[in-house]
Amino acid sequence: MGALPAEISEKIRIGTCSWTDKTLIKSGFYPASASTPASRLAHYAAFFNTVEVDSTYYAMPDPGNIFRWIAGTPKNFTFGVKSFSLFTFHRAKFTALPNWLRAELLAGSGGAPSEAPALVRREDLTSDQRKRLFEEFINPVRILHNSGRLAYLLFQFPPYWKFSKEGLVYFKRLREVSGPMPLAVEVRDNSWFTPGNGERFTDALRAENIAYTAVDEPDIGWTLGPVWPVTSEWGTLARFHGRNKAGWRNLRASIYERFDYEYDTFELEEWIGRIENVRGAKVIYLMYNNCVDDKAVNSALMMKEILGLSGEKSRRYRQKNLI
Repeated sequence: MGALPAEISEKIRIGTCSWTDKTLIKSGFYPASASTPASRLAHYAAFFNTVEVDSTYYAMPDPGNIFRWIAGTPKNFTFGVKSFSLFTFHRAKFTALPNWLRAELLAGSGGAPSEAPALVRREDLTSDQRKRLFEEFINPVRILHNSGRLAYLLFQFPPYWKFSKEGLVYFKRLREVSGPMPLAVEVRDNSWFTPGNGERFTDALRAENIAYTAVDEPDIGWTLGPVWPVTSEWGTLARFHGRNKAGWRNLRASIYERFDYEYDTFELEEWIGRIENVRGAKVIYLMYNNCVDDKAVNSALMMKEILGLSGEKSRRYRQKNLI
C-alpha cells in the first residue's frame, strides 16, 4: 500500500463524477432502502466526502435541488459542478434551454415550435443571450459556493478545441463572469502542451487562479499524458476516465462503451508519486469518471485503500465485491 504522510493525505478528497447514473443504481451499490435521490446521496456520502455533479452539463441547475443536496449531506461534504455544455463549446439540446431562450431563438428564426432545432451551438446565441444564460447557470452554483460546499466549477472542453490565443482569452473571461469561485479547466487535445504552448497555457491559468485538471485516459495520439501542473491557489484536480482505448477510438461508441473500464491496483498506484508532487496544493481532488455500473465507485474506494484513507464501511463493500 502507498499510504501518504498525514500532511498530504489530509488534503485529499476522493469521489466519483456522478451518483445518479442509471447503471450505478442497478449495480447493487445502493441498498433497496435507498430508493430516492435523497437517500442515494445520503448512502453515497457515507463512503465519500465529495462528488461531481454531471447533470449540470446537460441541463441548467435547479436551486431547489442544490438546497436539498446541502441539507442531505454532512457539513464537510462538497460538490464539484460541471459546466453547462454551451459554455465549453459543446452543443446543447434545444429542449434543455430555458423557456425564455427557446422562445427567443424561435422568434429570431421565424420558425414554428415544430421546426425547432434538435441541438443548439454557442454561436447560435447572441452575446446578450449568452450573458443571461450564464448568469442563470451561475446563480444556483453560488448557493454552493456561499455555503462553503462548492469543491470546484469545472469547464471540460471538447477534443476539437485546440490551443489558440482566443482560448487563453476565454479563460480570462471565465474568471470575470464567475467571480471568486474555485474554477478548473480540462482540455482534451495535446496541442495545449506542445513546445511553446504549454507555458503560455499554464501561465494563463495561474494569472486567473484556475486549476488545471490532470487526466488519466487512454494514450491514443491526441490525448494528454498525466501532466499535472498546479496552477491555482485554491487546489488541484485529477479526473480518471479509464483506459478503454477501443472505446475512445470508436467515434460511434456510446458514453458507456467509452468509459467502461475497471482500474487495477497497479494503475492507481502509478498516481502516488504524482500526488506527492502536488503536495503543496491546499486540496487535492481525485475524481473517478469511469461511471459504468459501480466501476467508478470501486476505483475510488480502491484508491482510498491504497492511500490509507479507507474506513471500515468502505472496506466491507470492497471485500464483498472481491469475493
